[in-house]
Order: sequence, then C-alpha cells, then structure tokens
Amino acid sequence: MRAVYVHPNEQKPGIAPAVAEVCALLQERGVRVLLSSAYFDPALENIQYLPAAEAIPRAALVVSLGGDGTMLRLARLAAASKVPILGINLGHVGFMTELERDEIPLLARLFDGGPVCDDRIMIHYSVLRQGAEVFSGDALNDVAVVRGNPQFHVIHMDVEADGVRVTSFGGDGVVFATPTGSTAYSLSAGGPIVEPSTDNIVLTPVCAHSLRPSSFVFSAERRLSVRVHCRHDVEIVVSGDGDQNFTLKPGDEVVVERSPLQMRLLRVKGQNFYHILQQKLSGRE
Repeated sequence: MRAVYVHPNEQKPGIAPAVAEVCALLQERGVRVLLSSAYFDPALENIQYLPAAEAIPRAALVVSLGGDGTMLRLARLAAASKVPILGINLGHVGFMTELERDEIPLLARLFDGGPVCDDRIMIHYSVLRQGAEVFSGDALNDVAVVRGNPQFHVIHMDVEADGVRVTSFGGDGVVFATPTGSTAYSLSAGGPIVEPSTDNIVLTPVCAHSLRPSSFVFSAERRLSVRVHCRHDVEIVVSGDGDQNFTLKPGDEVVVERSPLQMRLLRVKGQNFYHILQQKLSGRE
C-alpha cells in the first residue's frame, strides 16, 4: 500500500487525537500518509499535506474521519479515481462509515487480508433547458428537486420513466435516491429502505398532496425525468447530495439516471447490512 489519504472533518470534537492515532497506525505499517491541506497539526511528523483533489488520485485508499457528510464530500473525487473509502464515524448516525471512534485500531485489518470492497451505484443528474444541457452532476446519496424559498405554495411535478408518464403530484418536491441514499433524505420523507447491493433508484415525494403511491422503486437502467411547475413565483432548485444547488426555470426538465461513476466503500468488520441498519436506527431513535 503506497499511500493513504486521511481526510478529517476539523469541525468534529476530539478530531486531533483521532487523526494522530490514524496517522500513527498507518505509519507503523510503512504507509506514506497524505493529509488534507485544510487540516494542519504541527505535532504530526512525516506527513504530506495536499488538497483532496491532488491527494486522492495518488492514494491507494481514503480514510475519512467525520460522518456521512464528510464521506459525501469525498465521494465524487474518490469515485472518479476509483479509490475506495473507509469511514470512521465521529458524527451521529453514520450509515456509510465502517468504524466508530473507539474502533480505530481495527484499521490494522487493512493490512491483514481483511478488507472487503462494497461497491455502490451513483446517479447522474442533468438539467435540460429547451433540450440543451445547462447543468449536471453526480451524487452518491440522492438528487432532490425541491422548493428553494420559504413560500408556502405547492409545486407540481410530472414524472416520466424512459419517456412514459409514471405519476403526477403536488407537494414540496421529490427525492431520487440510490440504495445508499435510501436511509437519508428519502427515508425522512417516508421512502423505503433498500439494500445497498441492489441496482435501483427510489423516487420519494416530499410532503405530497396526493393519495397515490408514496414512493416508486425503479431499475437503475431507467432514464427518469421530472418537470416542475408552479402558478406562483416560487424558486425551485435541484441539488445532489445536499450541495451543488442549481435554480430551475419554468419548462426545465431534470433527468436522473445511473452514473458511470461507482463508489467503493471498504469494510473490515464483516457485518451485514441488516446488522448495521439495526445499530444505526436504534442510535437514531
């Protein structure tokens, strides 16, 4: 293992000792440690500080210290370079993270033939304006098309799959989620939990004013699209994984489909999805 990139969320309490422990364990195994240039600790020795965009392509893997949000911010860069991520949870729920703070010593299993790669699909989204693409992005968790300002007006959505009408409804918006993202915004909006090993895209309305089915689970091979309209002057935005917000104009079409990118999560504990799910959901409650 030539190099490992360590990416801490410097806002988390107790981050300094956690970073020091991870770096020491890696260096004991003869690994060159690359550390986020956004984080600096003069007490650490033999560390190369680099921005994530430069460090990730040079690394064999990424160790993320934070929560799911920290991992989401790394997802697109890591997927583009086909570099796996192992997450250490210093946040709250942490569905994607593998280890808790007191389990950092289990990183040693990376060198003992223990890690398993858990491949996760991502979704690509694009905004078409009069047939031309004006914005696009990729997301690991979800793509949300929602009302962007506090006005209390219902927005109306028409959804198609491969050009065929699926449903129409009014509400606050709609979430398109991967199986990985089915435990995030989509779950909060009433959507189903989907096994992360499956290849699906979940559509979940947000506060729908409708008695029709609340969610749909599509094959990841479908080309999904939504057009949103409102009779009032309401800002409507599309975002991927909670960032990259883009404001839609009347007549815009948002297309969601499987991304060519794929996220690779490292597992060292051998727990199955349902064991992790019960742990995390009981912690959330």
